[in-house]
Amino acid sequence: MTPEELVYHEADLLDGRRFDDWLELFTEDCVYWLPQRDGDDPGRAVSLVYDNRQAMRGRVVRLKSGFAFSQDPPSRTCHLIGNVRTSAKEDGYEVRSSLLVTEVRRGGQHSYSGAMEHLLVSTDAGLRIKQKVVRLVNADLPLGNLSFLI
Repeated sequence: MTPEELVYHEADLLDGRRFDDWLELFTEDCVYWLPQRDGDDPGRAVSLVYDNRQAMRGRVVRLKSGFAFSQDPPSRTCHLIGNVRTSAKEDGYEVRSSLLVTEVRRGGQHSYSGAMEHLLVSTDAGLRIKQKVVRLVNADLPLGNLSFLI
């Protein structure tokens, strides 16, 4: 799978609610980060999400359990990825892209857009995501329920 295909595949897994398969795309030492503002340091500022793999696993378990009341009924999402740019790095790739997520739930529709950065590394199982950063352009506005995975 090429770096670009991996990013598209991730979006497809999220839209299909295949969360276990989505989690398998990440390395054991991964970081999944949604900063609230550009230039934020996750060690010094509040983030919308700043998860390691254990926290990501917890999210997946809750989403699948039926006890994630903020996801009852579950969100339906469509991830649109564009403007994909890939740079080779010493141990993998950096993939930058634009993102538009449409979420439909309880008769309402919300859109979230921004820029994504994926740091991919080569493993015995193929390319895996070591770091995913999503910088939402509307992160500083009231966002409502972000309990689904972006």
